[in-house]
Amino acid sequence: MSTASINPGLSPAGSGGGGGSGPRILLVPPELRLAAAMRLIGTQTEDPRGAAERFLQAASDHRIDLSLMYCSQDPGAPDEVREVCLAVLGTGRTAMVFVSGPRKESSWMHGARLTRRAGLVGAGEQSERVGLIHRVCEAAAAVRTAEKPPPVLAQTLLETRESEVARAFRVAGFLQLGDLAYMRRPVQREPGRLLELAASPTWPAGLAVRSVAELGASGEDEAAVRSRLLGALERSYIGTRDCPELCGMRSLEDVLDSHRSVGVMDPTLWWLVESRDGPQGCLLLSPAPEQDSVELVYLGLAPAVRGIGLGATLLGFGLRRLYDTALAPEAVSGHPHVRGTGGVTCAVDTRNAPAMKLYRRAGFERVGLRMPFVRALPSGEARP
Repeated sequence: MSTASINPGLSPAGSGGGGGSGPRILLVPPELRLAAAMRLIGTQTEDPRGAAERFLQAASDHRIDLSLMYCSQDPGAPDEVREVCLAVLGTGRTAMVFVSGPRKESSWMHGARLTRRAGLVGAGEQSERVGLIHRVCEAAAAVRTAEKPPPVLAQTLLETRESEVARAFRVAGFLQLGDLAYMRRPVQREPGRLLELAASPTWPAGLAVRSVAELGASGEDEAAVRSRLLGALERSYIGTRDCPELCGMRSLEDVLDSHRSVGVMDPTLWWLVESRDGPQGCLLLSPAPEQDSVELVYLGLAPAVRGIGLGATLLGFGLRRLYDTALAPEAVSGHPHVRGTGGVTCAVDTRNAPAMKLYRRAGFERVGLRMPFVRALPSGEARP
């Protein structure tokens, strides 16, 4: 189904119609990129041009592809933009989607020709957002490159105050996954009882915990280690309370690739829990040097090993390793990017009461709250 059929008030650029009175959607041309960036990220600031210029420079510096940026226009005003939407393709067959929100009044006199005409605020403005989101999702799903397959999942993260934008994503077919609590724990905080016990952990009978680095040193090749990690993810997803709606929306291979892309993947900080029956869970920690932090990428256990205190022991073990590393004269893992980190961060579904309790007991404090939304893209099929 095309965007035009979903939203008859929007016309694709170049689709004919002789320049009718309705707004049209088009790929942002180079000459409008600054104005589009101002509309996308600058209109809630006192200096939209400066914010937009910094955004474009950061995208260039970090090689972030902005080719999937679309805008809506009046047919008779080709040098103006009204609403803007951008998709950025990521690892693990994902596309992060951003859309412009309500304008801040003070932002309209800062040097770019952005339109603020009577009758464009309210239902019409929201309709344009929805149409743009549809168009960008269609464009993202159609991307074909030699380097990576097309995305199968579109996603966005919104502040809780962004109610209008949230409504637009819902109308455009996105599903909200509860709320995500962003939590942080200082690495160099005094160890406390949890980390004291984790200095020499006692694992439950029949279980072994080894790092990816240890598995490699013991002779496991990369394919075998990857298979173990996939098995750990698969079993830990059974009955999960952490964004359960995501299960089946991507393959396990795509999920693992997403995990590997977070920060710097350090094999000494990725641990597998195994029994004679195979992988039973994992703890994945990845340093994020640019944020001077370590991301707790994933902690999950299979049903067979839940409810025995293993989650707390495993988390304490990982934090203890980070604590020792941060205080060591040289990085324990041999990777200097781990030393001196400012803290450990993670994101937790607030509906996951056991996980929230675990992290609070381990010294994590909530520092933010976001609303996650996802939508399956037509290029992919749901997996069991």
